[in-house]
Amino acid sequence: MNDLTTDSVPLGRRPSYEEAGDRQEGPPLRPPPRIRQVPQVVNITGSRDVVIGPVYHQPAPRPRPPPDPRHTPTRRQVDALLRCEREVTERDIALVAEHVGANWTSMGRAMGFSGGQLDNITEDFPRAADRCFELLQRWHDREAERATLAALTRFLLDSKALAAVKQLNP
Repeated sequence: MNDLTTDSVPLGRRPSYEEAGDRQEGPPLRPPPRIRQVPQVVNITGSRDVVIGPVYHQPAPRPRPPPDPRHTPTRRQVDALLRCEREVTERDIALVAEHVGANWTSMGRAMGFSGGQLDNITEDFPRAADRCFELLQRWHDREAERATLAALTRFLLDSKALAAVKQLNP
């Protein structure tokens, strides 16, 4: 066993330059490149909340600032809209569509449109305002006389599109 040689080193110890190989004449050996160790996370099957390895914490989300009063409708305006039984006009739809933004999908789900119908609108229209306009047009065509300002206001309030509610007039 004495005549066997090995180039292994016990765990936890780096080889010195002399142990790295035969001594050669010429330039000294370069130190080995630093290997970046990636932390390994092991999940134990059948366990809960047990992690072996580093734990990375996400910072707590910042609280959302209150809405800007310039873009928020007054209580009186909302009450008047909720009592209004006037049918929605194309002018109302155009005003609302420009101010709904990305909330148009949640409003569409609240109006009873399926995910497939919303996907079709997304594919057919590139701008969010155009998508919202099409969604409101389809809703108006489907509901006919039941497409009132009161119903539209409820959908807008449910989807938190306050700036769009501010644009409506009873």
